Amino acid sequence: MKKIVMLLLMLVVTASAVSDAKKVRYLDTVKDLIVATQKTRGGTYNFLNGSEFAQFGVFDQRSKIKASFKALNRQFKVVGPKIDGEFDKLYKQMKSLNKLAFQLDPLTSFKAYSSLINKMIILGGKAQVELYGDGNKFEKRASDVMMNQIMRLTEGLGKLRGLGSGIAARGECEDEEVEYMEGYVDEVNKNMQKVIASMSALSKEYDDKYPAGLSKKLSKYKKGVLSYVKLAETKLIEKDNIQVDSNQYFKQGTDLIGGAIKFYKMNSKALKD
Repeated sequence: MKKIVMLLLMLVVTASAVSDAKKVRYLDTVKDLIVATQKTRGGTYNFLNGSEFAQFGVFDQRSKIKASFKALNRQFKVVGPKIDGEFDKLYKQMKSLNKLAFQLDPLTSFKAYSSLINKMIILGGKAQVELYGDGNKFEKRASDVMMNQIMRLTEGLGKLRGLGSGIAARGECEDEEVEYMEGYVDEVNKNMQKVIASMSALSKEYDDKYPAGLSKKLSKYKKGVLSYVKLAETKLIEKDNIQVDSNQYFKQGTDLIGGAIKFYKMNSKALKD
């Protein structure tokens, strides 16, 4: 019993001793893992719908996924054995899915990757609470926006990008894809509003921690997201004889995800400063 108590005390002391830089680095690695898996999912769906070019990008992103999992494993002391063990389980599931992905039905593959990404985001949220649950008000809010809002926005965009580019590659939207795409549109709109509201509030309360002109950047970003959503609604959903360039549509979605990651990085920088 005494040994167990001592072990728990050591874990508490270790967690409290983790530097701000290490905490941010851990969440950044989770973010990199999620983004690489999103690209893998989209590229796989593209490939399975006839875009041979997409296969090369998939293998590149799989390498990044492997590197991210290894980086998380090397940082296991930051969050402790429980969360580290859960990420290890996800890694094993990822390896199994990657072996089968090119033999699966396109939508089955897409949903399988989406399930893993959802687990990653949930686990990233657990890590955020572990790292910043005892932090000050700003640390709690900024880290929550990073992992539980911005990463949710990137996931909605990633699904809209991935499924949409596959539809474009095939040249028509199948009936079963319509409901998914409409759901992703709603998801993107909802999460975009949350991120913009949260970033606006944080920058007003802690104006010394965020760059000047953030309000204009948020407004410009909102317009870009709305334009992308409109493209999906008017040119892809329920359409036949689609003339949208699959690779260009994928790139446009990637650029928007990159824009969301810029807001993520503003928060991570503020947490380190």
